[in-house]
Amino acid sequence: MKIVYSICVMVLLAVVGSLSASAQEIKDAAPKTINGGVLNGKATSLPKPEYPLIAREAGISGVVSVSIIIDESGLVTDAAADINDHRVRKADDGSVLEPIPVDPSLREAAENAARLARFSPTMLSGQPVKVRGNIIYNFVADKTERSVNTDTPKTVSGGVLNGKAESLPAPAYPPAAKAVRAEGSVSVQVIIDETGAVISATAVSGHPLLRAASVAAAQAAKFQPTLLNGNPVRVSGVLTYNFVAPQKVDQ
Repeated sequence: MKIVYSICVMVLLAVVGSLSASAQEIKDAAPKTINGGVLNGKATSLPKPEYPLIAREAGISGVVSVSIIIDESGLVTDAAADINDHRVRKADDGSVLEPIPVDPSLREAAENAARLARFSPTMLSGQPVKVRGNIIYNFVADKTERSVNTDTPKTVSGGVLNGKAESLPAPAYPPAAKAVRAEGSVSVQVIIDETGAVISATAVSGHPLLRAASVAAAQAAKFQPTLLNGNPVRVSGVLTYNFVAPQKVDQ
């Protein structure tokens, strides 16, 4: 019986050892991902993003950071642009200001360009690995090009516009959001025309259940016309709405 028991133990240890070896082999075979930081200078091909016509003519600019994943062959398999401008803005006292959301059309253009980028395979211990990093795109409106068409309305950046509104209706608290106690800040990118009316509103951050109500409120906002050199101009900026969930009532 002792001999049979010893044999069983040996077989069991062999099986466990085999499973451990197999698990290690699977782990070793799993593709590794390393952090490559800013990847602009490492690309073998880095197409420029197409500047959206509306954004260019409106003078909308920004620095867009796109997070990407590069596979073992050097192809971009995933690209997601940051919703905020990549530049760090500072106040006169040196404190860091809140970032300004990037125009959605610029984010889309940056993501499309990033997906077309190409890289040489990255090797680690002789094996190709995935790379995670960022590509930075700088959109600068061409003033010369825009001045050719004098009929195109100019657009200036107004930053956060809450304090500049003549009328700023509060958003309704959606019942679905209230039911799950969704709360927090929602930022809405808006464009105001020469008369002070909001002609475009896009939620760029915040809880999904609060975005539609914020956009509806932003569309109803009213502003005084903004003048530049005596002429009315369009204004691009952000409206921020803060939702606070109601306190629970004790039963």
